[in-house]
Amino acid sequence: MGLSALPNDLNNARKSTTPLNQTESTVVELFDIPESDKPSRRSKFPLDADDEKYIAKCMTKWGDDYSRMFRDIKTNNMQHTETQLRKMGSRFLLLAASQRRLPVPEKVMDLLPGSNETNES
Repeated sequence: MGLSALPNDLNNARKSTTPLNQTESTVVELFDIPESDKPSRRSKFPLDADDEKYIAKCMTKWGDDYSRMFRDIKTNNMQHTETQLRKMGSRFLLLAASQRRLPVPEKVMDLLPGSNETNES
């Protein structure tokens, strides 16, 4: 297009081959893209093996008392905050049996999903 002395003058605008009201609309069809057959490692194991060992060690000592877990610098040597420990603990407890690499500590066995039904029966 280049520079124009009168840029707002519509009479000097570049002429198109089709009028503006008769433009052809092209329809692009989208196809379903199949999901990958192989699940990602993150979806298969939501918690790293090291994190599982770490939170299992903390839970063995303190159970589900995250504030005491946070203050214990010997067990919590990576100095995770209370919120980080709480998230890590909830992820660890929500793991399915096939995803869990370590056994659940005895102090938190009653916090596992589905364990309340077995205790009440």
